[in-house]
Amino acid sequence: MIKILATSDWHLGNTFHGFDRQEEHADFLRWLLGAVGQKNPDALLVSGDIFDSSNPSAASQELYYSFLDTLTQRFPQLQTIIIAGNHDSAARLEAPRLMLERHRVYVRGLIRRQEEGNFLPDDLLLPVCSAAHPEERAWVLAVPYLRDGDFTRGMSYGEGVGEFLRRAVEAANLRRDRSREALILMAHLYATGSEIAENSSERIVIGGSEMVSLDEIDESVTLALLGHLHRNQKVSVRENWLYPGSALPMSFAEKGYRHGAVYYEIEDGRLNGVSEFLDYPLQHPLVSVPPKPLPLTEVLDLLRALPDKDKMSEEEPVPYLEVNVLLDAPVAGINKQVEDVLQSKNVRLCRTVIAYRVQQSAGDGEVVLESVDDLLTLDPIEVIRKSYQNKFRCEMRDELVELARRAVEAARREGGNE
Repeated sequence: MIKILATSDWHLGNTFHGFDRQEEHADFLRWLLGAVGQKNPDALLVSGDIFDSSNPSAASQELYYSFLDTLTQRFPQLQTIIIAGNHDSAARLEAPRLMLERHRVYVRGLIRRQEEGNFLPDDLLLPVCSAAHPEERAWVLAVPYLRDGDFTRGMSYGEGVGEFLRRAVEAANLRRDRSREALILMAHLYATGSEIAENSSERIVIGGSEMVSLDEIDESVTLALLGHLHRNQKVSVRENWLYPGSALPMSFAEKGYRHGAVYYEIEDGRLNGVSEFLDYPLQHPLVSVPPKPLPLTEVLDLLRALPDKDKMSEEEPVPYLEVNVLLDAPVAGINKQVEDVLQSKNVRLCRTVIAYRVQQSAGDGEVVLESVDDLLTLDPIEVIRKSYQNKFRCEMRDELVELARRAVEAARREGGNE
């Protein structure tokens, strides 16, 4: 039996509304060490976005390498496989590759090619053996986040990544004994059929143009562990494809997400039905007060009812807080009033979201709530759709939506936005 523990999207170095998260990330990695000790896996798989930036701080890098050092010393038989995500510098992550492999840590960030230009699938294919029974083997196909130069020129991003994965899986199947050796795919992508939160920052970073269809990929993949999306979920079109989810929430749109790691067992080349999600308890959970915007006087009363600092134990988590206020017209000094009430409270104030009552369209009498924060986190295509509908009182035609999508993609390429 081969035991797998998987995680993704650590985003080391991330800050949350101005709050440094070094302590939170250190706590998560301590928890992950405990999870490895608890489940005793043969392999730990990390599906990308190790860092939040391609140029991470010295403190973030020290945290990462200190974790790997402790991990390999405490669990010398463990095999660790890490792929680069879209936030990572692939070259930076791979730089200590040879040194790390001496400690059974395997990093894949760059796509290596033969002289004639074809990619080397064997460089991405790594064996994983059972510590208890070394003759039992599975194969991990570790595909990092792919960039435009990594797949066939002239294809859209989704088409190019889909074709690359199809060819890589076909090559892996030629290498393994399909009757008794499992194939585990690691990748960092946005799979068609996956879900992200409404008004999430993920929508801006990812965009619909990056969705990858799984239709052409051989269904012989035993298990696929994906990074990129922060919600722990299975991909609807493939039950054995899943996102472990991010280590920490990255926006208030993600406050309902679970965080932690997933555990699987493989026996005789197949999933044996044993799977488990290990929940990580957040140091700073996300709280919205109120959940939906209310008038200012009601909001201030709710804030006054929050627990005081001097009545809380040191062990109790200190939540990140967003405050939702409903106005009919702008009011001066709202932030100051909120901050004054919260001075004695056991919270970390992140933002005050001001929402206004607006007419959805002329003549229908319906009132909806909109805030500047919501507008800033919308998909650019949705912003264009809203603007068009408000101006012309009708939905955009499909051909206009496609032209808008091409323009957004061109702007992203011009600006180097991943």
